[in-house]
Amino acid sequence: MEEKIKVIIYGLGVIGGNIAKAILEKEGIEITGVIDIDPKKVGKDMGEILKLPEKTGIIVSNNSKEIFEKSKAIAVIHTTSSYLPQVFPQIKECIEAGLNVISTCEELSFPYKRHPELAKEIDSIAKKHQVTVVGTGINPGYLMDTLPLTLTGPCLEVKSIKVTRIMNSAKRRIPFQKKVGTGLNPEEFKKYIDERIITGHVGLLESINMIADGLGWKLDEAKELPPEPVIAEKEIDTPLCKVIPGKVLGLKSIAYGKMDGKEVIKLSFIAYAGVEEEYDEIIIEGKPNIHQKIIGGVHGDIGTIATTINTIPKAINALPGLYTMKDLPVPSATPMDMRIYIKG
Repeated sequence: MEEKIKVIIYGLGVIGGNIAKAILEKEGIEITGVIDIDPKKVGKDMGEILKLPEKTGIIVSNNSKEIFEKSKAIAVIHTTSSYLPQVFPQIKECIEAGLNVISTCEELSFPYKRHPELAKEIDSIAKKHQVTVVGTGINPGYLMDTLPLTLTGPCLEVKSIKVTRIMNSAKRRIPFQKKVGTGLNPEEFKKYIDERIITGHVGLLESINMIADGLGWKLDEAKELPPEPVIAEKEIDTPLCKVIPGKVLGLKSIAYGKMDGKEVIKLSFIAYAGVEEEYDEIIIEGKPNIHQKIIGGVHGDIGTIATTINTIPKAINALPGLYTMKDLPVPSATPMDMRIYIKG
């Protein structure tokens, strides 16, 4: 493939913007269009929005049809929302324009249980238009589903899988700190979670169902418990605010899957300001047992940006249809010219 891979950025928020910055530094791939509905961004050069030293010549537009026609792109990097019903019209228009879609929508990472009809429709129209669609990211998409499944490769038997991700939310972007309730009082936390003003982590059930599907397990139950606040015992400064004792530092979210009445999958997502030890841990009970612990954990934002970019060649090289990350070859870093990772 001699020409550069041309892609469109659909959603120039924090993650979309950082993906764009990373792509600008890579060989063999270029951004030929940017779509965003924010009136503060529309009509401005992407470089200005991203606070780059120079303009890029790429103007942000809210006219997706026009961008699709002019960009001559092969794929869309889609980063607008966590919820599939909200983004389905966007995904559909990308597919119908003949574009492969790599999305950070958490519910798209394994949509077959939560949104089976939408999953069926996406797969059908993707095959009709000869493109690939996949939802990815660091989590869901890699750390709490694809990686545990990959680690079962040397196992003859798997009895259970436990995954724990614990991170210092004060090191993450401001929107993430807000999403885990930083600085709220416990009553506000419960109210905001109930009213979905804050969401906590999205995608634990998608990860559980992806693991179960990958192992051929038929779960009796897959359930996510309501997020629990982590309360400050001492004053902690965060980039968002100063959290005083009694206020919320962040949250703990737990989900599990049961089979034959036994808990066979447990995912624990813990994110709050001031975590003493950050790590990602996977414990597989089986034959043999496997215990992996990533000291310091994987940085969520960088991980999401990298996983999304590194999935581009896997998606473009795949046959048409809707995929999950377990269906594609495991992504690897693409530090060289992106063109060498594309067949053809």
